[in-house]
Amino acid sequence: MVGTDLRQQLNNYIQSMRDQGILDNQFQSVQALKTEENPHFVLETVTGFCNDADNGIAQMTRYLEGPVVDFTNLTGLSHFLRGSSSSIGGIRMALACRDLRRASEANNKQGCIEGMARLKHEYNSLKEGLNNISQIERQMIGNAQRGRQ
Repeated sequence: MVGTDLRQQLNNYIQSMRDQGILDNQFQSVQALKTEENPHFVLETVTGFCNDADNGIAQMTRYLEGPVVDFTNLTGLSHFLRGSSSSIGGIRMALACRDLRRASEANNKQGCIEGMARLKHEYNSLKEGLNNISQIERQMIGNAQRGRQ
């Protein structure tokens, strides 16, 4: 019963994130790769994505705040993060990365500053949601492991 409740809670939370436009259906593909042999797949994927995004955003901020903006590397990282966020289903973050990349390709510093602010906002929303999903996933894994003992 508890496992069913957690599964329903997880499904409801993910649907809420979809309704808000934070996640798209790609996240279901990530979930579909979780197996009984690899119950930590979603957790590992979320952790890897968040680590990459944290590092990428920090680096992009440095590129933008330097005395001379490094548009080339800013463009490359925004492209990388767009792909990463798309692959996990973070649609609003992916769109923010796309817009930042366009501003960077145009060497538009003000557009990049605004784009970074939007990217950070969208990432924070996505990260908060993914952290909540991860907490529920951990509970479900713990319950499953206790059930096997």
